[in-house]
Amino acid sequence: MRFVFAAVWAIVQMMLVQPAMAGVSEQEAQRLGADLTPYGAEKAGNAAGTIPAWDGGLTAAPAGIGYTPGGHHPDPFAADKPLYTVNAANKAQYDAVLSDGHKEMLAAFPETYQMNVYPTRRSCAYPKHVYDAVKRNAVSAEMTHEGHNITGAVIAPPFPIPQSAREIVWNHELNYRGFKTVRGSAGLATSKGGGFTPETSIDRNMYIWSDPALTSTEALDNRVYLYMRETNSPPTVAGTVFLLHYTLDQVTEDRHTWNYRPGERKVKRVTGLQYDTPTNGSDGIRTVDNFQLWNGGGDRYDWELLGKEEKLVPYNTYRLASPDLQYKDIIRAGHLNTEPIRYELHRVWVVEGKLKAGKAHSIVHRRKFYFDEDTWILNTTALYGPDDTIARVQEGFITNYYEQPLCLAGTDVIYDVKGKVYHILGLRNQEQEINFNPDFDRDFFTTESMRRIGMR
Repeated sequence: MRFVFAAVWAIVQMMLVQPAMAGVSEQEAQRLGADLTPYGAEKAGNAAGTIPAWDGGLTAAPAGIGYTPGGHHPDPFAADKPLYTVNAANKAQYDAVLSDGHKEMLAAFPETYQMNVYPTRRSCAYPKHVYDAVKRNAVSAEMTHEGHNITGAVIAPPFPIPQSAREIVWNHELNYRGFKTVRGSAGLATSKGGGFTPETSIDRNMYIWSDPALTSTEALDNRVYLYMRETNSPPTVAGTVFLLHYTLDQVTEDRHTWNYRPGERKVKRVTGLQYDTPTNGSDGIRTVDNFQLWNGGGDRYDWELLGKEEKLVPYNTYRLASPDLQYKDIIRAGHLNTEPIRYELHRVWVVEGKLKAGKAHSIVHRRKFYFDEDTWILNTTALYGPDDTIARVQEGFITNYYEQPLCLAGTDVIYDVKGKVYHILGLRNQEQEINFNPDFDRDFFTTESMRRIGMR
């Protein structure tokens, strides 16, 4: 009997670690919109009543909150009061609902770091055509090239009823973020004393993957999204333009990147921007694969699904993006000002990536990821170094752009816990708010366009 149990358990473990290569049955897909939300989360609340049932989310700007189209998004839950605060003194009481990264932050900053926990609001929602795509993807999506590529899916997450860790990682990477967007953004790296110089830009995105007219993965020509960044300040980098063509199968074809510097007045192709390459402006705190908490080729890691758990994660973080706050109100030595950050209890998929034998990464040898079940957004991580202690902690701050509707983690931070410095991207308090209907098309994302922008 013991032998039989051991054999069965070994098969189960293999199923968790190895990628399932095809979608689910038509019958299984009927769960979407039934006991599962149309996006693949459990529709029911938890047994304790601390996580409510999903009731459709916010699908329009709530009345009376003063939202102006094109403007910053007022907090629809501003009247909520914290249920409790987790700090170094009481953290043991909440150990079960703390991620590894948050435990590390509480230990590293016992005097100043805390987590204000609010009622859980399952606010996230998406357009109907996205839900329709999710249901189609559930049946037809497949991983190919040993899990490094996708076919049979378009527009939305490909695996809403996941069978493996790699499928969940793909859901994050191919999440619905709208089709075309333009927004102002600020990023900065801190000194140990909390000093900073914001770098501001206009960011334009075209998520080809989410083109409503897209009918096949093959029509993408291995391109997922196009991105152009026009830097406005500080003067040392003003006028710089960066262009990215992000590829689907990055093991077969690396992403394509170009840079324009006003002092040189010409466009240059940039290579090698992947994996553990340090990013400009981050003082070495962030590597390329830490954008959006994770992106890029997954071939350096073995991925394992650890299950679904209830954790405190940053959520409905409208206040952190409020135009009433200036960057000096948000930035503190060691970590962000925790007062305007809202945490909620949510179910998350927990995935671990371990560096493969023979593969290298300058900082991260093990990654522990927490993916929000309602959005597939990776919004909390713990990144372990070669000594298997936590080297970096990341948070992505989820909000619902309710007029669309869709949820994004448009702002994210990565902490160098031991160095007591951090890098944050996507601050928008003092910047142009996101526009989901900009007037550009695919032809805009060319080297000719970036040259014109840089020389004007």
